[in-house]
Amino acid sequence: MLKAILYIVVILAVIGGAIAGFHQYRVARHNQKDLSAFAGEQIPYTGKLGKVLVMYYSLTGHTQNIAEQIAHFTGGDLYRIQTQETFKLGPTFYAQVKKQLKTHEYPTLAEGAPDMSAYDVIFVGAPIWWYTAATPVWQFWQEADFKGKKVVPFSTQGSNYGSYFEDFKKQAKNAQVLEGAAFNNVGDKYRQAETNKLVSWLNGLK
Repeated sequence: MLKAILYIVVILAVIGGAIAGFHQYRVARHNQKDLSAFAGEQIPYTGKLGKVLVMYYSLTGHTQNIAEQIAHFTGGDLYRIQTQETFKLGPTFYAQVKKQLKTHEYPTLAEGAPDMSAYDVIFVGAPIWWYTAATPVWQFWQEADFKGKKVVPFSTQGSNYGSYFEDFKKQAKNAQVLEGAAFNNVGDKYRQAETNKLVSWLNGLK
């Protein structure tokens, strides 16, 4: 009996490893396809967006990196969305997030949304949790007033941005939502191509 249970456990582990390996392969292929057009020398920034504010939430640092690049190229101001209690990655993280999304009981922010009246274009960035925006960004949406503003969503994720951009349009009431961009966690191999993708996107915004 014990031998049979052990055999089943080994088989399940092998299957799980194969599935994970296939997923990683698909993500790598997608990244290669997505960024191959942006390989080569750095694309110059030629956009003219006026006064820019870049707001973002970041847990692991990737969203922060993209936000800082946007601010660098556009000359924009940075605003980091923060919560009163810091999220910690671990065994209970995904269950906690899933519950918050289901109950709409989002984390309390460290401070309210800033005054956005002086800005021409506002970027809002989020990591993807459970195929939508991180829950602190959902809370931020409840508090922010984008009325009459040009707003631009961007996301960072492992491989799938889910319903983020649709959710963003629904939440950014009375705003003009410009074309957003999604950035996978690609690692150093594609870093220059990722920056070129970002600059190309910025250059196309009007």
